[in-house]
Amino acid sequence: MGRGTGDKIKGKANEIAGAVTGDRKREMKGKGQTAKGNVGDKLDEKSRELQDDEDQKDV
Repeated sequence: MGRGTGDKIKGKANEIAGAVTGDRKREMKGKGQTAKGNVGDKLDEKSRELQDDEDQKDV
């Protein structure tokens, strides 16, 4: 599980809850959490790519 997965799950839950209840603030909070989760996933992806590049240099 990547560093952004938890934020994406919480964010989507808040988005849906906010949309269902009409709570615009909660819905926007959820969108922010989802975006934060996406950034975390991208950071993990790039970190793995860099590590793979370093590992190949050692060969």
